[in-house]
Amino acid sequence: MYPALGTIHVLHVDDEPDFTAMAAAFLEREDDRFEVETATSAHEGLARLAAGHVDCVVSDYDMDGQNGIEFLEAVREAHPELPFVLFTGKGSEEVASEAISAGVTDYLQKETGTSQYTLLANRIVNAVEQHRGRVALEDSEKRLSLFIEQSPLGVLEYNEDFEIVRLNGAGEEILGYAEEELVGETWEALVTEASYENVDAVTDALSEATGGFHSVDENVRKDGTHIVCEWHNRVVTDEDGSVVAVFSQFQDVTERTERERELEATRRRLEAILENTTTPMFMKDDEGRYVFVNQSHRELFDVDDEEIIGRTDYDLFPEEMADEVTANDHAVFARNEPIETEERVSVDGEPRTFLSTKVPIYDTGERSDPDEPVAVFGVAVDITERTERERELKRYESLVNTMQEAACIYDVDGRFEVVNEYLAAFYGTTREELVGQQSGLVPHVRAEGDGDRYQELLDGEREAVCGELEVELRGHGPETLEYRLTPLRIDGDVEGVIGVAHEITSFRERERELERQNQRLDSFASVVSHDLRNPLSVADGRLELAMEACTSDHLPPAARAIRRSQTLVEDLLTLAREGERVQDTTTPVDVATLAAECWDPAVASDVALVVETERTVRADRGRLQQLLENLLINAVDHGGTTVTVGDCPGGFYVADDGPGIPRDERERVFEAGYSTDPEGTGFGLAIVREIAEAHGWTVRATDGDRGGARFEVTGVDDV
Repeated sequence: MYPALGTIHVLHVDDEPDFTAMAAAFLEREDDRFEVETATSAHEGLARLAAGHVDCVVSDYDMDGQNGIEFLEAVREAHPELPFVLFTGKGSEEVASEAISAGVTDYLQKETGTSQYTLLANRIVNAVEQHRGRVALEDSEKRLSLFIEQSPLGVLEYNEDFEIVRLNGAGEEILGYAEEELVGETWEALVTEASYENVDAVTDALSEATGGFHSVDENVRKDGTHIVCEWHNRVVTDEDGSVVAVFSQFQDVTERTERERELEATRRRLEAILENTTTPMFMKDDEGRYVFVNQSHRELFDVDDEEIIGRTDYDLFPEEMADEVTANDHAVFARNEPIETEERVSVDGEPRTFLSTKVPIYDTGERSDPDEPVAVFGVAVDITERTERERELKRYESLVNTMQEAACIYDVDGRFEVVNEYLAAFYGTTREELVGQQSGLVPHVRAEGDGDRYQELLDGEREAVCGELEVELRGHGPETLEYRLTPLRIDGDVEGVIGVAHEITSFRERERELERQNQRLDSFASVVSHDLRNPLSVADGRLELAMEACTSDHLPPAARAIRRSQTLVEDLLTLAREGERVQDTTTPVDVATLAAECWDPAVASDVALVVETERTVRADRGRLQQLLENLLINAVDHGGTTVTVGDCPGGFYVADDGPGIPRDERERVFEAGYSTDPEGTGFGLAIVREIAEAHGWTVRATDGDRGGARFEVTGVDDV
């Protein structure tokens, strides 16, 4: 079953506002869980997606700007799994095929009548329901996988035929096998003949019932060593009672079993050495009263026999500590077997951590049941400092393993000593498999240039590698990592190399994409320059001759249209050209002088220019002139009575005292084609930004000191 949906946030994108409003009304009437938000373009739709949560996108195909497929591709870049329904009036097999290739969730053709909204609502609900169910299932599977992999106990998973399908890291360590070596095998590969009958009975019980079964069996490791393991087996079934999987948790209890076998002999030896040992030892009866403590125990807690014999932990320690210690004592009695735990108790008012080993003691002479323990015997080792070091080490290990960058340590021969999860995934293997192996990085480094750069890094030779070394490396897939290597120094001695890397795959792909875009832009500029200018010039000349030859009300508008087209062509060519990176910025340019040269009093007869800058910058003079001309023309067209050119931190500005630019429009003014002037081309400020970025500068629109618009150019290099 899928989880309850609750509110469903729908984004409907269609360039017909009336249609989206009507569709939103019908959808919300069809299902009161719907909250429908609308957008009239793919650009606006992407902005709405970035601004808030959306459960499903519904989009038309035929729209101005980006069509529905292009919008879908843009959505998939940021939201690969988000439900997307193409709801279009333009239906064809070609469109449907293209939509499926782009990853559309559903495809629905617009029809007449309101019944189409019922169908659309059902499609949306189905898509969201399946998406949420898939996400919930993936989360559940991930949590289960993490539990298994991080379990301190060995975990084996069987299928319904009791064939092994999974073994976690702890299990690999106990059994000596790698997971892939056991997949497809049965329990017979792990059990000695002495335990066949016992294990066979357990598997028969598991195959016929649900629940858990416990057993202790003799197992055999890969190297042939016999060990004793404690097994907790459980059948997992679904809602219909069908077996989904069989899990077995186990631990190596060989040492514990041996201790049980030697318990009697150990007791006799203890009688002779207990009092003289330096390890604190004690014994408690089944009511928790101390019946024996050795000399080391008395010295540790600074008590004598009279102060402790006959008393309980609640008489000696704070209640919370006594609860913990007593619970472990009860576990010994309940399980009737030794346990090893860490306990925190107070010594001289300070909490200390002890590794406490407790075993049950039997009285075969007085009890009717010789297997029922009558006391618990314990040995306590102070591990406070060791525990703190282990916790600190685990924190560091956790930090390294959860890094979203590759990290490792190489020895002096270039073999892996430490590997985090990210790097193991990059190589397509496990951390355990990589440790001890020769890294593919070292031969890669040695193959570049003269000499052994890895050894030079260890030895501190050559300025280029004495402190760190950068190199790129490919993994088992298309990913590329950029490594930074630094020597690992311990007490002044170099004992290896630390490697930290981050993925640069997308950066390299972006470089290639930008190169392709520049090539397309060059081709476009060439077409505009050679194939569009001439026909427009011919049309302009012919129109001028026609206006001389005859009179018509249609000719002046045609002339204005041709002149506007010529202006658009020139602006497009300028925009394409100004985006090229500036190669020479060594020429010093006086901003004040250049601004005065760019000012045309005839064009701006009613506007005054005030130049307050004293800045001289390094720039391409011609392209900086184009930038200033465009900013001054924009200020005249949209400003008031005064235009000011002045200095600001890190650069200069052009400001007017006109009405200014609304805050939500300040970024859009730099978009190509954006203009509030019906006669404008909308490329002036786009060219300004291209020129600024080509120099490595930044341009932004803000409020002027007099309330108008102010354009600041920063990041410039002063002379």
